[in-house]
Amino acid sequence: MKQFIKYTLGPLFLALSFSVLLSLVAGWVWGVVAFSLVMTGVAARDSWQLLTLNRLLQRHQMSAGHQLGGTWGQVFGQLYRLEKHAEQTQQKLRESLERFQHAGAALPSGVVVIDPAERIRWCNPSAERHLGIHLHEDRGQSLTYLIRHPEFGAYLKAPPSDRPLILRKVRGGDLSLSIQVVPYSPEERMLVSHDITQVERDEQVRQDFVANVSHELRTPLTVVGGFIETMLEGEPLDAATQHRVLITMQTQTERMRRLVEELLTLSRLESQQSAPDEAPVPVSALMQQLVQMGRQLSHGQHELEVTGVCEDSIIGSESELLSAFGNLVTNAVRYTPPGGRIMLSWKRERNEGVFSVLDSGIGIHPEHIPRLTERFYRVDRARSRETGGTGLGLAIVKQIAMHHDSRLEIFSESGKGSTFSFRVPAHRIVAPN
Repeated sequence: MKQFIKYTLGPLFLALSFSVLLSLVAGWVWGVVAFSLVMTGVAARDSWQLLTLNRLLQRHQMSAGHQLGGTWGQVFGQLYRLEKHAEQTQQKLRESLERFQHAGAALPSGVVVIDPAERIRWCNPSAERHLGIHLHEDRGQSLTYLIRHPEFGAYLKAPPSDRPLILRKVRGGDLSLSIQVVPYSPEERMLVSHDITQVERDEQVRQDFVANVSHELRTPLTVVGGFIETMLEGEPLDAATQHRVLITMQTQTERMRRLVEELLTLSRLESQQSAPDEAPVPVSALMQQLVQMGRQLSHGQHELEVTGVCEDSIIGSESELLSAFGNLVTNAVRYTPPGGRIMLSWKRERNEGVFSVLDSGIGIHPEHIPRLTERFYRVDRARSRETGGTGLGLAIVKQIAMHHDSRLEIFSESGKGSTFSFRVPAHRIVAPN
């Protein structure tokens, strides 16, 4: 406002002052003439500036529109249109910002926008979960102050790199993050975080799997290779020794064959994309095959009982169900001392069908039960090898249970036996008519 008053009243004051002085010296006529000339010059200047402004506005004209007439009308019309255009542009920018924030909020990756001083300007909910920050409380706070990892602070201060930073045990837990900083604007940078906890767990499982497979195959190969070397380079063996050696080699070879078969079975189950061929499988027929299997493995050393057999059928893959139930029976025989009791049962509980194998074996400590379905996990490795176990049986059972919308339950107490139950949901049970 002050500038406007100075611009308009300044020339008028100067013109009046000059006219008064000239009137005193040369008469009032010359004063009026001088005042008129000065004001005419001021008007010409303003008119020229008005025309210049009009031409400038016409360059930015949104549309021809309706001209009110006269230069002032055109100027005000152009200003009005520019103002409306600016409002529309601001509205579009607000909408674009809202869309960006909504899209950012839906991202599984964390996104944090920081200024050159590494202060938080915006972040999405995933970043809040990953980094333990809160936008409403921490906006304007230094990110390095909130995340006190020395390597994190050094990474932010270092020149931009395509190589991400891996942070482990974030916020004192087992969370692992992959963090990368990317340019966002001249005054801002964007920090993107990815939760790689499961990826690292899977990689550890893969490494453990490879190590376990290598170990499990190396042992029988070492035994077989050693005997072959002895027979090739040593003195001829007597018939009894040779027979014992060949029996051992056969046992170790059979162990490798069984291990490879179970690995292939587990791989097929885990990579199976479509559901297996399914049909009603009679429980009674399964029980008959399982009892026969159990007696062959037991060689008469255990008491085998069957209870609760009925005319129910399970909708599923017969081969997979037989494999899952058979693994449960095989484990019971292997880990139950001679003279022990093994009971196979089928019953209905809460509309579910439950196949159970109860044994009077050595039992399992509670801390081992959650890990029993892991590949190659064994409570007692030495005993497992003695009984011919591969450590894959329960992993196979778990995969088959998942294929049949079922679940495996394990109840056990050390020294008092175990109960393994395969619970089948109601929609997979076909009751007799």
